[in-house]
Amino acid sequence: MQDKDLDLMLEDGDEYAPTIITLTDENGESFMFEIVDEIDYNEEHYLAVVEHFEDPQKALEAEPVLIIFRVGDADEDGLETFDIVDDDEEFFEVGGIFEQRLREVYDIEE
Repeated sequence: MQDKDLDLMLEDGDEYAPTIITLTDENGESFMFEIVDEIDYNEEHYLAVVEHFEDPQKALEAEPVLIIFRVGDADEDGLETFDIVDDDEEFFEVGGIFEQRLREVYDIEE
């Protein structure tokens, strides 16, 4: 199969168009992520993302790792901030919700 044949289709026949965000860390390095789900929980907004690769072959070869971000307040430039959830209790609570929601769509191993 050629790369150009990798168009994903939804069940209703529409083409899948992922929501991609580009985040820049404190060192100025940029990373692209695909948002796979988002929820509001305990008055916070969370995103479940996986790294996005522009090269389709690299995307097929990469082992997807789910990352959970908490959407924070806007910075001095008015841009949203995103914090990786690193508190164990918060991570397991929010991660469990995402796992349950995403299990219906993706093949998630326990």
